Amino acid sequence: MLQNAKRKILAIGAHGDDIELACGGTLAKAIHLGHEVKIVVITGSELVSHEDIPIRSKNQAKEEIVNAAKVLGIKDLEILGYGDTEVPYSAKLVMHLDSIINKFNPDIIFTHFVFDTHQDHIRTAHSTISAARRQKNIFLYEPVNPSGQGYIPFRPQIYSDISDYIDHKIKSLEAHKSQLKKYSPRWIDAIVARSKFRGYEMGVEYAECFEIIRSELVL
Repeated sequence: MLQNAKRKILAIGAHGDDIELACGGTLAKAIHLGHEVKIVVITGSELVSHEDIPIRSKNQAKEEIVNAAKVLGIKDLEILGYGDTEVPYSAKLVMHLDSIINKFNPDIIFTHFVFDTHQDHIRTAHSTISAARRQKNIFLYEPVNPSGQGYIPFRPQIYSDISDYIDHKIKSLEAHKSQLKKYSPRWIDAIVARSKFRGYEMGVEYAECFEIIRSELVL
């Protein structure tokens, strides 16, 4: 981001915790610096196990999404309500995202890594990239557990120092109580460790990183 320039930032994720996992610290930092941030969650994020046992209801998922966004300072959010594991790469979703992008007119868009291993993440990434075909800055965030590394490795190309916002990131993840219960506190420990490793790579305490789809050269 250009210093002292107010930007509009749009983060698009498949599920309720995806954005917080991958770029929550960056978004909290952006809010603190006076930028305008909007998040879009593609699914309703209700969840059942492989044995069809309910893990998280739609109402619980919405509450967790809203609470996590509040921790980061984000007030503008949309939940599109597609089914979990059923996100399509379709004209309908692309047009829906296209409408959101045209209305919000972001300077920067964050979304999933296209070679993730979760079908919802992959299709969200492709749909976002298609909808954002005329946008200047598109960055893919790093896949983190429960995502997996795809057959093409993620390339960390842009780093964001989140040292002053790691607590915001942690608290936003803790707001997803159903996920915390499902994965145990080690889930958050692993996320913090990843952020610390990325921080080490750029010479700060904690960081998040992104791969570039498109970036405007501002002279």
